[in-house]
Amino acid sequence: MADAAKDWVRTNAGRYGDDLALENAETGERHTWRQLDQRAGALAGHLRDRYGVGVGDRVLLLAEGDTRTFEVQFACMRLGAILVPLNWRLAVPELVELAADVEPAVAILDGVWHDTGLKIAEATGVRHLLGWRCPGDSQDVEDYEAAIATATPAEPRTDLSVELPTHILHTSGTTGRPKGAITTVKTLSWHALNLAGRVNGGPGTKLLNPMPLFHAGGLTTIATPVLMTGGAVTTMRRFEPDRVLAVLGDPTQGVTHFTAPPIMWASLSALPGFADADFSTLRLAEVAGGVPPLPLLERWRSRGVVLQQAYGGTELGPAVTGMPRDAVADRPSSCGRAVPFTHVRLVTADGTDAATGEVGEVWLKGPSVTPGYWRKNGPVEPARTEDGWFRTGDAARRDADGFYYLVDRVKDMYKSGGENVAPAEVERVLITHPDVLDVAVVGIPDPTWGEVGRAFVVVRPGTTVTLDGLREFCRERIAGYKAPRSLVVVEDLPRNSTGKVSKAALRSHPADG
Repeated sequence: MADAAKDWVRTNAGRYGDDLALENAETGERHTWRQLDQRAGALAGHLRDRYGVGVGDRVLLLAEGDTRTFEVQFACMRLGAILVPLNWRLAVPELVELAADVEPAVAILDGVWHDTGLKIAEATGVRHLLGWRCPGDSQDVEDYEAAIATATPAEPRTDLSVELPTHILHTSGTTGRPKGAITTVKTLSWHALNLAGRVNGGPGTKLLNPMPLFHAGGLTTIATPVLMTGGAVTTMRRFEPDRVLAVLGDPTQGVTHFTAPPIMWASLSALPGFADADFSTLRLAEVAGGVPPLPLLERWRSRGVVLQQAYGGTELGPAVTGMPRDAVADRPSSCGRAVPFTHVRLVTADGTDAATGEVGEVWLKGPSVTPGYWRKNGPVEPARTEDGWFRTGDAARRDADGFYYLVDRVKDMYKSGGENVAPAEVERVLITHPDVLDVAVVGIPDPTWGEVGRAFVVVRPGTTVTLDGLREFCRERIAGYKAPRSLVVVEDLPRNSTGKVSKAALRSHPADG
């Protein structure tokens, strides 16, 4: 038998009983580690006794950001069950498809998604529904708080393997149908070790978490190492810039950690209150999910905040690399060095290891990488080589000191006139144009050059841009063949819930905008 997992909520309740574990920024609800242990244990007992949930059973969750999401997570882990949080940004047919694939024993939802949850249950045959803040006249959903108030708590077990799945976390789906990446106690634990030095958690650490809790970025990336070490997470229903800035910029709130994609950091810095906000308690300001433009880094640095770029992904650990705070000034475009317990290779198209400075696909191997993708007929192996390397599909280069620089998705790169072009490199130039507010570049077919770049640009209010003007701007900064040969001005870019641009949607966008 594999090593037995230890219940870290019970462990932390014994070590840090009266310290804060969870907090809801909107409602003011606060739970200490001792209270979290009681609530998670009661929920686990109810799921077990009322619905028969046990080892390997799937528990569906459809809810806004809330402390209860973490209670559900820990209740599932205590039972050996698998939490499956659903992306509420998807259409109902898509949600039904994902729900049917995991065949859940019970669905848990909040009042916002009550009606959608009922549709999913009806379409998939889920018979047991549990929820909070649902309509008072709902006859189909058992009340969450009433249920745990009367439940017989489940005690931690000592016979649950660290290899047991804990979550099925669906990828963001920018390249197609979301895939359900499996996490385990083992992958979560090694992930926490990978980030131990950078996160530096423990009691007194507080993560402000307005990110969606149906993706690894919100649910596990920083939250896991913070909670595992006895720190606290403050949830928010959604990312609302004014609300986030009010909490982040108020030192009495005691926020020490915050992570978000570049678009969210940019929206915060654009608010009128940014100039007067006090970020003095913030220790870790991480930017992930995209390469931040230099003006954004400089704007936050002017307020005393060093944005540390990181790279990872749902099935990758999630963490792969991270930028040391004291290295950002010299290498502002780097996503940092590899985390300590994950092997990282850069491999060229001919299968050889990339030389220093040469671009290659990122290959990974390590104990925090997903063991596979979920399918009800059995887990599906990820894109691994025969000797166990996980192929990420991301392109990067590494300098002589071991710092990595993301180039682009391998599939997003295109060849123009025989030369490889990374759209991300062109985007980093165009975003510095004074009239460009947001930009994305994709490769499109061209009869002369094979492929050329098409730039989708969101312009600043009251300004205009032209293709010739943007090409001239690029020529002064990058090779001429990399400059876009097509321009579409749009009101906004299609993004998923983690802030990533959907390149697939842009490729199907009409050229005339």
